[in-house]
Amino acid sequence: MSDKYAVPNKLPGKTVSVLKHRKRRILQDEAVVTQKKNDRIKKRTATKNHHKFRRAESFVMGYLKAERTAKRIKQTILRTNVTEQSAKSAEDCNPKLLFVMRHAGKKIFDKTTSDIFKSLRMGLRHNAVFLENNKENQLLLRVIEPYVIYGNPSLSSIRELVFKKGFARIEGKKTAIQSNTMVEEQLGDKGVICLEDIIHEIATVGPNFAAVNDFLCSFMLSSPSNGWQKKVSVPFKRGGEYGDRGSAINELIARCL
Repeated sequence: MSDKYAVPNKLPGKTVSVLKHRKRRILQDEAVVTQKKNDRIKKRTATKNHHKFRRAESFVMGYLKAERTAKRIKQTILRTNVTEQSAKSAEDCNPKLLFVMRHAGKKIFDKTTSDIFKSLRMGLRHNAVFLENNKENQLLLRVIEPYVIYGNPSLSSIRELVFKKGFARIEGKKTAIQSNTMVEEQLGDKGVICLEDIIHEIATVGPNFAAVNDFLCSFMLSSPSNGWQKKVSVPFKRGGEYGDRGSAINELIARCL
């Protein structure tokens, strides 16, 4: 047999490593993902920092809305029987607890209304809080009534809100309530050691209601599942624009959870 057809007994000059190629491909994929993420961040930052053109009419409309709101607030405060009406309406319904949800006012141009929402911890739409039903809070609700829905929640609605949407404020940070130990560490000195104690304190508006309410963050609800229903015209003492404030607010909570 001729040496012409002999197979050379030599190994390839360069060793091919499958693992090395796989590692290179993984690094390339990670680099592509990182680059895309950085591009999205840069684009979002550029969009926020970009100066958008605003017509003069938009500024005029903002001033007109602020002026109308200030006039309405002034008329509400100047009424001598506001406090008496508030106390009367508080006696007609549940005299202890109110659940307030902000449903309107994405942009509020009036400073007084904005300050009230900040003090009530409802800086965004669909924020909701528990309030004690007293004269001061009734007067505040009269001022911000075009932007909020409020009523007297039932015990089952309070329990569903705390268990499904409840978050705690610990060291200035919004934290999910994961165990009763967390509640006991923050409110143990008040005699509140579990979620059921929080629910009982809110429902009864007990002596530690303020501490429990400060411990809980404002609730962030979603839009109603079937959309906003048409307003009904009934007297305020029977529920105002939204019907009976007891049953209506419980139905709204169930639809927004």
